[in-house]
Amino acid sequence: MAPAKGKGNVKKKGKGSSKITKSRAPESTSDLYFPREIISNILSRLPVKILLRFRCVCKQWRNLISKPHFIAAHFSHSSALQRSGSSILIGTRHYESSHHVLSLYTPPPEPESSSSIVELDSPFPCFFPHMYIVGPCNGIVCLFQPPWGDLISLWNPAMRQSRMVKLSESEPVMGVHCWASIGLAFDPQENDFLVLRIFTAVPTSTVPNHVEMWSTKSFGWKKLKSEVVFHIPGHTSNVNVKGVPYWFATVTDEFGWRPVLVRFDVRKKVFEKLPMLGTGERNKKHQQLMVLDDSLGKLTFDERGESFFDVWVMDDEDGWTKKYKVGPLLGLDRTMGCLRNGDIVAKNKEEAVFLFDPVTCSVKANLSIDSSKNGAYMIFDYSESLMLIGGMQPVKKQNVRDKLARKKLTRACVDFML
Repeated sequence: MAPAKGKGNVKKKGKGSSKITKSRAPESTSDLYFPREIISNILSRLPVKILLRFRCVCKQWRNLISKPHFIAAHFSHSSALQRSGSSILIGTRHYESSHHVLSLYTPPPEPESSSSIVELDSPFPCFFPHMYIVGPCNGIVCLFQPPWGDLISLWNPAMRQSRMVKLSESEPVMGVHCWASIGLAFDPQENDFLVLRIFTAVPTSTVPNHVEMWSTKSFGWKKLKSEVVFHIPGHTSNVNVKGVPYWFATVTDEFGWRPVLVRFDVRKKVFEKLPMLGTGERNKKHQQLMVLDDSLGKLTFDERGESFFDVWVMDDEDGWTKKYKVGPLLGLDRTMGCLRNGDIVAKNKEEAVFLFDPVTCSVKANLSIDSSKNGAYMIFDYSESLMLIGGMQPVKKQNVRDKLARKKLTRACVDFML
């Protein structure tokens, strides 16, 4: 006799069936669909702003985005994008309050879309009368107070974080030193950022410069031996090529007084002299060092006759080679520099600043900021980075109150003078 089909048996059968057919939804962060290498490759090509949001997706992604190898891969991709369209860090001063304004120009993602210039939150106290910009170097920018660099701040604009650099105890020797020149370097083998402070001697001095270096490994200053005697005419390094700073300088030796280039060897921690261009190019009125395709370049421009300029590239083995000649620059009065992708930043006679395409001889973008003072522009190529330095803190918007106070003080001073 067959067993009766009882209610309990049906329930048991149904329960067993539910166990077999029940499926588990895959986790959104699992590696079932893509290997981790592919996920890392995809993420390393995204902008910093998006990656900061993606840190909240899961613990694995948060850990990955903060790893040194991922940060290096991301910066490599970010730098490669600069060859097609450069982001530009713009330093200006407000025409009324004179406070320092830092802005970022972002090229349009598509040829027909519009570009944008966004004001950034600056970590530099606006009540200091002067500010210079050094770098950028691997996404880090150095802001300091001239003439002696007695206030130095390291800043990552993309991450919106900064930290102050501890003051050095060294003092310049009056009558021997005329000012300090600041440079920013990066040692890839040690993963170490270096701030260089050079008490440059007066042009006629035969005394070696006082050179000191601040390191993110020690967070302290160290005096460096400087056997090269040279005079630096400016407060900052002129360009930074793959973490190596370069300066225009002059030397007085057995050949007499002559201009040279000086660079800092980040591995040996010494300065080296490099040759300049020939006499004809060297005597041109306007000269700027630049980065062109990750190499040291130089732009020479003379206002005599038609407005043409030459672009040179230096190779350690072959020396200087002329890459191309561009011109005439119709409607543009003076060049301000050349970007990594070859675009030119130039001014017209009305002090308006433009981004100029030397291939098509056309204006690509207007970089002028309505509220800025004439002649107060500082222009720099910028590649965003996830790099952070120990002790960095988020940049606060406390400067708004300081700006308003300075604006009122400036107006009060003007009214008093009138």
